[in-house]
Amino acid sequence: MRIKHYGLIIGIFLVVFSFLFFGRAQNLYQLLLIVGLLIGLIFSLTILFSKESIKSKIFWTIVIIFSVILQRLSEPILIKSSYLIYLTTHKSELREVNQILSTKLGEISVLNDSVIDKSNILTTVEKEKLSRLRQNLNVYMISKSDNTIYYGFWGFLDVRLGITYLIDTKPNTILKPLKDNWYY
Repeated sequence: MRIKHYGLIIGIFLVVFSFLFFGRAQNLYQLLLIVGLLIGLIFSLTILFSKESIKSKIFWTIVIIFSVILQRLSEPILIKSSYLIYLTTHKSELREVNQILSTKLGEISVLNDSVIDKSNILTTVEKEKLSRLRQNLNVYMISKSDNTIYYGFWGFLDVRLGITYLIDTKPNTILKPLKDNWYY
């Protein structure tokens, strides 16, 4: 094996590995994915247009096809694992937010350093605590409706990534289960 073969394998590995950061570190996920795709593309083109034998080119093309299939099959598992790692890492902070918000009626949003509480049911201490916890959780927003608490990890235009905690309700068909009352 030559450097171009190792480069292709590294590119494939970065693409597959990137999905472990899908939910909990979107910027790192995007960086690993783009770098992996570029490295994989450069080295696969190098292999295809080099003076290797036809058998070698066919073999590495099969490796690429197999890796695409592997990536597609492992993607949902790795994405779910990413969210589960986040839940485990931030267990106490999430529990604290859920304890504050699950007992309150109405809609509450925590964005940046502001807490929007139209019903005025949160105390000043709770608002400060929620703002601090939002920062510790590294989410851009926490949004509570009557039966759900949504933690937004990343959002752009119509794409929103995050997890949802259900308060004493059954999930709708759109949500995928993580564990306990957590969904994504």
